[in-house]
Amino acid sequence: MAAIAFAGVAWLAVFGHRGLAPCAGFLALGVAMRPEIWIEGLRLVAPPRPWRDPLALAALAMGAFSLWIAVTVFWSPTPGAEWLGLTVFAATLAAGALVFEASRAKARRSRRFAAIFSFSVVAASLALMFEGLSDGYLRDVIPPDDLSTLRFKDLTALGRGVTAMAPLAFPAAVLIRALTGSWIIALAPAAALFVAATEFSVFANVIAIAAGALAFAAALASPKTTIKAATALFLAALLLTPFIAAAVPVDQLLEGGALPPSWSQRLILWSAAGDRALGDCFPLGCGADFTRAWWRESEMIEVPGYPLLLPLAPVHPHNVFIQIWLELGVTGVALFAVAISAAAARLLAAAFDRSTIAATAAIAAVGFISVMFEASLWQVWRLAVFALAAFGAAVSYSINKWKQ
Repeated sequence: MAAIAFAGVAWLAVFGHRGLAPCAGFLALGVAMRPEIWIEGLRLVAPPRPWRDPLALAALAMGAFSLWIAVTVFWSPTPGAEWLGLTVFAATLAAGALVFEASRAKARRSRRFAAIFSFSVVAASLALMFEGLSDGYLRDVIPPDDLSTLRFKDLTALGRGVTAMAPLAFPAAVLIRALTGSWIIALAPAAALFVAATEFSVFANVIAIAAGALAFAAALASPKTTIKAATALFLAALLLTPFIAAAVPVDQLLEGGALPPSWSQRLILWSAAGDRALGDCFPLGCGADFTRAWWRESEMIEVPGYPLLLPLAPVHPHNVFIQIWLELGVTGVALFAVAISAAAARLLAAAFDRSTIAATAAIAAVGFISVMFEASLWQVWRLAVFALAAFGAAVSYSINKWKQ
């Protein structure tokens, strides 16, 4: 099942990134058919006193966070909040199931997982680099044809493919290192993915891969310090982003039109969303997927350097931290902060090897850039990508455990 799913991951990274969600679900469904996860797994996340166990506390907080999303259906102007809560909960369960399976695999099975995961990431990274350097040759010759101006849709989709593969590149690096013994070979997929990122319009990918590489190197040198720093960064961004966004002097920053139009639009959006999160939507939030309703009603604005008027609010705020404040309010912020803190405490308490910590820190760094600048909590494929990345990190733990 893993081989089939990760063959799909390699293909879909180029031809349909949204399909990565079913791949993760397919894998998790296979794990769910094993009785052990329902017995041993439940004991892990639901001990008698969960507040004393960081892993159980993180699971409990994410369960409550998902439930709170569903509760906001009562005041959200966009129907379907209950399904969004279920989506987040299902993605959390899928990630837990994959980590459970990988971390308990025997030595031979761990190596098979490592080979399958690594091959998938290598194939996808090389294909994306080829697409970047050839102006999307594969998507051009394989139907359907992209009839948008300058093949905008194809090239944007390829950029999203890089987004999807970026968190997987670093777990793949430690797995390839374990299989081959060479860091040069191990880091080649991440390098290929970086080249691909520079060829597409999603500039956040370039920053994300660079941030992942920096966190990876830092964690190899000082694992616990890096995890503590990453946790502090996430919590600071979660707690402070809407206040900073609301206070930024946007008009002064946009004078002269020096910034690219997409950056200018982001600043205007974040400022307006920050104001609304701390004003009309405070303290309970305006409900899950509120921004979509705002988009339908929002005014059109003039963005310096862009010839057409644009909506003030797109379908999501392009910043998950602001989105949580805006749509889920203080309760959502508090529950998410508990989940992050408890997960970090579990990482710091566990006896993980440096390679696994480095892969995890890199995943977190890539994730931070994504949720800070472009992601939405309601994009299920993004959640699935991090479930797959967690699987890769757990395989790294399993392989290194059997080496000792």
